[in-house]
Amino acid sequence: MKLKLLTSLFFISFGSYAQTYLKLNGATSLLGIPGIGIEVPVSKKMSFQLDATMSFWNSVSIGKYSERPYVFNQIFPEIRYYTKSVNDGFYVGTHFGYGMFKLSKNSSYASQNKYQYGHIIFAGISTGYQWKIKDKWLIDAYVGGGWSKATYEGFEKKTGIRYDLDSNVNFSGQWIPYRGGIMIGYKF
Repeated sequence: MKLKLLTSLFFISFGSYAQTYLKLNGATSLLGIPGIGIEVPVSKKMSFQLDATMSFWNSVSIGKYSERPYVFNQIFPEIRYYTKSVNDGFYVGTHFGYGMFKLSKNSSYASQNKYQYGHIIFAGISTGYQWKIKDKWLIDAYVGGGWSKATYEGFEKKTGIRYDLDSNVNFSGQWIPYRGGIMIGYKF
């Protein structure tokens, strides 16, 4: 029910304002991890942004750890408050998010050829600054973080067999920075 309401509000706002920006995260996209977003004004100083970041790398080599999976997706609905006006200058935002992942959580697991597959939720804040470039373009530099909680299962990379059969599901939770970048936006 809440998702239907959010979707309806999003599309009503999308059609009623001329300052809707479609965005691409240039910083992560250059690394082969595309991040896209859409930001819609909801008042003179507030906007709603929905962004998603995805990694499709089934095999990456980082230093001495070869062929470790780095697959994930994250989606973040966010409400932003601007100190000047929407899409101009400094802002703060609050968001929640959801994601799925298949990756080696740290170098200890990578060195043992193990990876984790699971789901993660996020709740936190973001801050950033937007510069308008020309009439229809802008740059949005931002960082964000907060609380994340993951549930996952562990697997051996070569065999695909679970290494953590003594526990049904593993949990981890921490306060961390988990989003950021430099988005390039186009107004349509």
